[in-house]
Amino acid sequence: MEGYKQYDEKFSDYSLSVLSGEKVACEYIRLAAKRYLSFFDEPDMEFRPEKVERVVTFISKLKHFTGAHAGKPFVLSDWQFWIVCNIFGFYWKESGLRVTKNVYLEVARKQGKSAFAAALCLYAMIGDNEPNAEIELVANSRKQAGISFDMCHNFCSSIDPKGKYFKRYRDKIKFDKTKSLLQVLSSDAGGNDGYNAHTFLCDEVHEYKDSKLYDVLKSSQGMRSQPLAIIITSAGFNLYGFCYNVRKTNIEILFGKKEDKTQFSAIYTLDEGDDWKDEKVWIKSNPNLGITVREQYLREQVQQATNNVSLEVGIKTKNFNVWCQSSSVWINNNYLLRYSRKLDHTDYNGNFCYMGIDLSAVSDLTAVSAMIPLVDGDKFYFKTWYFLPESALMENSNAEVYKDWKRKGLLEITSGNVVDYDYIVNKIMEINNELVVQKIAYDSWNATQFAINATSLGLPLEPFSQALGSFNRPTKEFERLLKSGKIVIDDNEITRWCFGNVVLKTDYNENCKPIKTEAQQKIDGVISMLEALGIFLLEPHYSNTIMAI
Repeated sequence: MEGYKQYDEKFSDYSLSVLSGEKVACEYIRLAAKRYLSFFDEPDMEFRPEKVERVVTFISKLKHFTGAHAGKPFVLSDWQFWIVCNIFGFYWKESGLRVTKNVYLEVARKQGKSAFAAALCLYAMIGDNEPNAEIELVANSRKQAGISFDMCHNFCSSIDPKGKYFKRYRDKIKFDKTKSLLQVLSSDAGGNDGYNAHTFLCDEVHEYKDSKLYDVLKSSQGMRSQPLAIIITSAGFNLYGFCYNVRKTNIEILFGKKEDKTQFSAIYTLDEGDDWKDEKVWIKSNPNLGITVREQYLREQVQQATNNVSLEVGIKTKNFNVWCQSSSVWINNNYLLRYSRKLDHTDYNGNFCYMGIDLSAVSDLTAVSAMIPLVDGDKFYFKTWYFLPESALMENSNAEVYKDWKRKGLLEITSGNVVDYDYIVNKIMEINNELVVQKIAYDSWNATQFAINATSLGLPLEPFSQALGSFNRPTKEFERLLKSGKIVIDDNEITRWCFGNVVLKTDYNENCKPIKTEAQQKIDGVISMLEALGIFLLEPHYSNTIMAI
């Protein structure tokens, strides 16, 4: 990554400071900084510093209108300047069009993100030279969207007090020179199919009930040459909603599990293991610390949470940008991303393997996992296949996400409206022809016919109790092996989704087992993997990797 050296140091200072550790930042920002520098070396892209300077110059003409900075020019913080470089700096050599089309900015409250996003929207209206540009400001409520609009309104007043260029109305701003329009939209998608957005801003997306309005606006950009979709938010509580799913996709891109050069993300949060009460880590989620939010304010928030534990979750979420829920997720998604890669089980022909099966009772997801133990001496490789009856693509509460996985080739769809046990048995027979299957763990409840069919073909089935005591050892051992880097998981977003749905049920003897808290939160892939490991652990093995529990 040397391409950045041909440009002024200011374009690389932030990224280099983050990567060197001089500037304290979370893992997601470090990954984004590394990705930014790598773009300078992309053969089909070029960096245009004059484009960045143009945006910065425009924003500097705007004046703040509230708080301690009222009346002062909008001077970008170093992290905001870096974001502008990411969005407006890179262009495709062949077409000359901007690379970045999608922005995800997640940061704690009081960092000036709404004012920053409003400034970007104003620039998009007049600086992109897009004829008839439509700029849409969206939030979960009209009141929330109005915050960004009021900022745009006041910014316009600061540079055009007499209204010579901008025509300002109650919920619209017009720029007649290019016949462009900036307006507020409600989160109700009904009647919004007529829009033709050039840029749209979705604010506090963690509050969105679904993706309907985002989808409508995104689809409306089809005729625009340089569209821009901006999501800004702080953390929330719904780990199964639209915003968190967008967040997970961005994280997968940062880790290199998915590719999308048009997507830029800046996620300012604490790392796993950080003590949110430690002032040294506050800068990770509060990049404007000392500018728009003061250390004393955060100290007061921490003290309130210390005095009243019921306030802790809210303060951690809003002031330190930590996604929270009533129960903690068992394994952090970062571990899964770090130790996932594309696996083809046929690369290990002739190796021993142990299998686990989590059969759907009637008409939902079924998971079959193969575990190839002690690869390269001490690693455990897990490959999982997922099966779904065709009817579930229409009737199931998870139908939309199942359709997406089918399009991506992550699901095997069987005909009919119930799980096809014969199809699954045939799949296991295929695997058995390539790997030496030692044992296959399964839940004997409601699986009599499956067991008869599989056993008649010579498959080595063995019942695996679903009781908490049976899962205790493989659950703890899986976590230990994964965190020590001794597990490799096939790169499949269904598997990561299953892990994200897991919470641990623990008894008074500290025995534990993965469970789900809602019916739609499937954990089949986790159960089948643990069954495979569990049946393996029941046999004697002579390896320092396996710890007696």
